[in-house]
Amino acid sequence: MSFEPQKPVSLSRRAAVGVLLAGLTGSAATHHLVTSTGSNGRKYASFGPQSKPKVMTPRHEWPSVDALAQNIVDQKVSPAVSVSVMRAGDLLYSKGFGVTDFDSGTLANGRSGFRIASISKQFTAAAIMVLAEAGALSVDDPLSRFLPAFPRAADITLRQMMSHTAGLGDYINGKSEDQLMEARMRDFSSDELLRIIETTSRPLYKAQPGARWAYSNSGFSLLGIVVERLSGQSLGSFSKKHLFDRAGMTQTAIDATCQASEGCHGYRNNFRAPHGFDRAQALAPSFIGGAGAIRSTTEDLVLWHDALLSGKVLKPESVQAMLTPAVLKNGKPALERGGPEPLEYGFGLGLGRYENSPFAAHGGRVNGFTGHLRSLTGEKLSVAILYNCDCTGAAAFTGMHKRLRAEAFKQGMLA
Repeated sequence: MSFEPQKPVSLSRRAAVGVLLAGLTGSAATHHLVTSTGSNGRKYASFGPQSKPKVMTPRHEWPSVDALAQNIVDQKVSPAVSVSVMRAGDLLYSKGFGVTDFDSGTLANGRSGFRIASISKQFTAAAIMVLAEAGALSVDDPLSRFLPAFPRAADITLRQMMSHTAGLGDYINGKSEDQLMEARMRDFSSDELLRIIETTSRPLYKAQPGARWAYSNSGFSLLGIVVERLSGQSLGSFSKKHLFDRAGMTQTAIDATCQASEGCHGYRNNFRAPHGFDRAQALAPSFIGGAGAIRSTTEDLVLWHDALLSGKVLKPESVQAMLTPAVLKNGKPALERGGPEPLEYGFGLGLGRYENSPFAAHGGRVNGFTGHLRSLTGEKLSVAILYNCDCTGAAAFTGMHKRLRAEAFKQGMLA
């Protein structure tokens, strides 16, 4: 097991929704200096939400990382690659390679915008934890408390939904290109999204609640709707105020419409096409909601993990809850077995070990974009890598990505 199981944190309701906003504003305001010891014995310190975001200037040149990233562009695996590395609030490395848009020829860098797809799930889980800290909900509440008409809502909890153990199916994966075309071309209300989840998931439940780990975009989009219903705000507005701003993330958003791109141009491999890629229209943010709607940069993503692990966004017990592996009803760990490496799962985060150091991570892929965010939690060492290509037509992608990620961590550990 990658972490010793700990008793899950119980976050109970203590306030009516009517006083929710006042509670949210100051829910992390009591945090001060946080000190931790990494697995290498080194001490790290960072400050709570009172500290101002620092101007980030990368301190290192790493030719070995440059070469691996540039090779991905040269081999036409992705038009652009962005890589950022941070340790305990110190931006060690941040660079981009290739172009974000063939038409304009705009060069990529650490501040280039990309859709981050399922990396968004940890933000949705964090939004639920913000509401829990404000006393508006408990992670053990049944979904029926918020969406009583949803089928079998009384049988599943927010905790199970955040850890992919609710048994829910998936309304996104497995759909044909024709079915997804509308989802690229227009925006959706939360009521429309709820109906889509209820009627197009096949099956709506693919396992009994709590019986096994089963990845579900449906679960996280439902969680996003819960955030909106309780807060009275859009998921984008709520996330900006209570997540992005707390973390000092200035280049991250959930775009209000599918027409807003902010430089995010995604591609798909096609060796017959000019430049070796076709333009790919990503799914509308309002269609993928809490499951994958966020646009961000690699610099903002490493800043996010630094802020999350340092107590700038949530209280320590909430962070610990996110990093605690889920347990099934039979007492066994909820393991993700279908991915490239076996992982346990917390709230919106995969949990594992890298060279005996615990890490928290999540990848993401949506039409035109791929990405990965991973942190060694003891060292507070984070690596974010984003691509403006879904790379589904590049057989070499997985190996090249792993080598790039490993080298970025190696250099980060040595710095």
